[in-house]
Amino acid sequence: MQARSTATEPAPARAASLPPSPRVGIGAKRGSVSIWLQTMRVKSLAISSIGVAAGAAVALDEGSLSWRSFIAWLGAVAIQAGTNLINVAHNYKAGDRAGAAADPLGSSAPVRAGLLDPGRVRRGAWVAFATGAFAGLTLVALCGWPVLVIGLPAVLAGYSYGAPPLRLAYRGLGVITVFVFMGPVMVIGSHFVAALRTSAAALAVSIPIGLLAAAIMHTNDLRDFDADSTHGKRTLATRIGWPAAIAALAGMVGVAYIALIAAALLHLVPVLTLIVLMTLPNAFRLVQTARTSPDPASMNAVWFLGVRLHTQFGVLLILALVLARVLPD
Repeated sequence: MQARSTATEPAPARAASLPPSPRVGIGAKRGSVSIWLQTMRVKSLAISSIGVAAGAAVALDEGSLSWRSFIAWLGAVAIQAGTNLINVAHNYKAGDRAGAAADPLGSSAPVRAGLLDPGRVRRGAWVAFATGAFAGLTLVALCGWPVLVIGLPAVLAGYSYGAPPLRLAYRGLGVITVFVFMGPVMVIGSHFVAALRTSAAALAVSIPIGLLAAAIMHTNDLRDFDADSTHGKRTLATRIGWPAAIAALAGMVGVAYIALIAAALLHLVPVLTLIVLMTLPNAFRLVQTARTSPDPASMNAVWFLGVRLHTQFGVLLILALVLARVLPD
C-alpha cells in the first residue's frame, strides 16, 4: 500500500486512473426511483433509524413508549436524506471527485452521468429538509420547546455539512458533526420524545451509537483521501495524515465498545446489552480491512463494513434493551 504519512503530502489521484464504467449505480433510467435512492445513499439511512430506535428502546426499558417515536424517525430519516442530497449537489459543483471516472455506485455518479442535474438534487434536498422540519414542528407541538432546541441545530448542521457558507466537512468537522448529531442529539432527542424527560442511560447509549456513526463517515473520508488531498478538502483524515487516520478509526470503534461496557458496569444500561460484544470480530475486520485496502475502490467495501457494524451493534443493543424490559428479573 502506498505510504501516506502526512496530511499535506501530494498523493496521486488514483481514482482518476480507474476506467470509466458505463454502468451507473443501481439503475440507469433518468430520474428513476433507483437513481434517487442511490443519490441519497439509501443504505446509509439505517444510521438515523438506529439512532432513533435506540433512544426509543431506552425509553421503553425505563417504562415509556410512545407513537411519537414514529414521527421522530420520519423526521430524522428525512433530515439525513436531505443532508446526503445537498452534499451531492454541492460536491458535484465543487468538483472534488474524480469526474467521469468516479465510482459508478457512488452517490454523485448519477449527477455526473447526467441522470440527475444538481439543481434537481438540490430541490430534492429541500423537500427532504421540509419534511424533517414538519415532523419536528409536529413534535414541538406535542412535546414542547426542548424539541426545537434539539431539532433546529440538527437541520442547520445537516444543510451546513456540505453546503456553503460553513461547509463543515471541508473544515475537518465532518466526523465530529456526525458524532454529535447522529449520537447524543439523535438518541437523547428520540428518548425525550418518547419519555418527555432525559436520562443518563440515553446519554450512555448515545456515545457508542454516535462513535460508530462517526466511524462510517471517517471511512468515507479514508476512501477519498487522495482525491481530497489533491483538491484541498480538509477532512479529519487529510488533516492528520493516513497512519493517524487509521488509528483514529480504531479509536472510534474501540471506545464505542469500552463506553458500553462501562455503562453496563455502572448499571446505567442492562447487563444484557453486552450482547453487542458478539460484533467484535466484525469491528476488528473493519479496522484491518481499512488498514490494508490498497485503493479507493477497495475502500468502498470498508464503508459498507462500517454501515453493517453500526447496524448490527445497534440492532443487538436495541433488542437487549427491549428484552430487558419484557423478560422477568
